[in-house]
Amino acid sequence: MELYLNHLLDGPGEYVAVDMTAGADAFASGLFTRFDLTVLVCEPTRRGVGVFRQYADYAAEHGVALRVLGNKVTDDSDVAYLRDEVGDALIGCLGQSAWVRAAERGTVQPVEDLEPANRTVLARILADLDGRTRDWVAYHRGTVEFHLRNAKSWGDKATGVDLAAQVHPTFVPA
Repeated sequence: MELYLNHLLDGPGEYVAVDMTAGADAFASGLFTRFDLTVLVCEPTRRGVGVFRQYADYAAEHGVALRVLGNKVTDDSDVAYLRDEVGDALIGCLGQSAWVRAAERGTVQPVEDLEPANRTVLARILADLDGRTRDWVAYHRGTVEFHLRNAKSWGDKATGVDLAAQVHPTFVPA
């Protein structure tokens, strides 16, 4: 996925959604630097919020745009709990969904059949995403940083070559 995203120049109205590993495992590579917006799906529990906090701590030094999507929210107390714990990062909440349950059982339905409240939350995420300015230079900088880090820690030894030589020193993304 990281290689794909490193070569992708998507334009307005074009999206790639990636279901990554949970929590800090996402920081094992530079994949997390390749996204315009990271939406963490959190249940309204201490464990769910703990994953958010851990991710947010790691992401802070890299300028990662981060939002939380509440999942399996059953009532207003779940929403209040998430809002109290994650603050403005909370972009919305999804409740139980007959549409999702049907999909998990193998019955695929048009997205237009998704419950209106859940569609509204997804529209909010797209609006947040569409309102962001892409910083191609920052994306490239993150790619180079993690390439060099991995080259030094294991890649050079594994390949027998200096992988830092693959980085073009004057390249500037368009």
